[in-house]
Amino acid sequence: MASIATIAPTPQARKPKPKRWLPFAAAALLLMIGGGFESASRSTGLANGYLVDASRSGQRQAVLQAAGEFRVVAANMLWAKVVDHYHHEFMAKGGEWDKNPSLLPLLNTIIELDPHFTQAYEMMGGTLLPKLGRLDEGRRILAKGIKNNPNDWELDREMAMLYAWREGRPADALPYAQAGRAVAPDNFSKNIMGKLCNTLQRQISEGHAYAHPAGT
Repeated sequence: MASIATIAPTPQARKPKPKRWLPFAAAALLLMIGGGFESASRSTGLANGYLVDASRSGQRQAVLQAAGEFRVVAANMLWAKVVDHYHHEFMAKGGEWDKNPSLLPLLNTIIELDPHFTQAYEMMGGTLLPKLGRLDEGRRILAKGIKNNPNDWELDREMAMLYAWREGRPADALPYAQAGRAVAPDNFSKNIMGKLCNTLQRQISEGHAYAHPAGT
């Protein structure tokens, strides 16, 4: 007579179940990343160089690896924090959001996570840094945005306006205005860039240059 061990069915190897916790863990990790950079964005942290630290290659690579395929999601999460918390709340309290340096580390992180997040380049390079009198940094950020997004006419417009309006250099602004007109996707945007090109050409021919005061 066969023993119980002989006739008992052999248990089948269990197939590994998909790790359903991974998306949740990734989301939690993104929240930690966002919280860490929010802390770094405080004015005291900025004064101590957190913005510079956030752009160093080692930390930059760590952020990119940690976020992985969720980089775009993370960038949008941080952008929502910029718009809802810092922008609207800062204005509601009577502050000038476009002179708020605590936004810079968050915007820098958004750009590192998603190089195609053009609004972050525009806000950081075209508005915040120029308002803070940091024109060279603003140009570098916009140049980076144009390199990563060569078909975005609005970044070309921001760079042209920075040269023409902030620095009174219409000759340096004109190539960007022309580039923006060339890639403008519709008649409305082409008309905007065409008018800007005409204005700059007129200023150049008249030898006109007006530098808008920094911080205004």
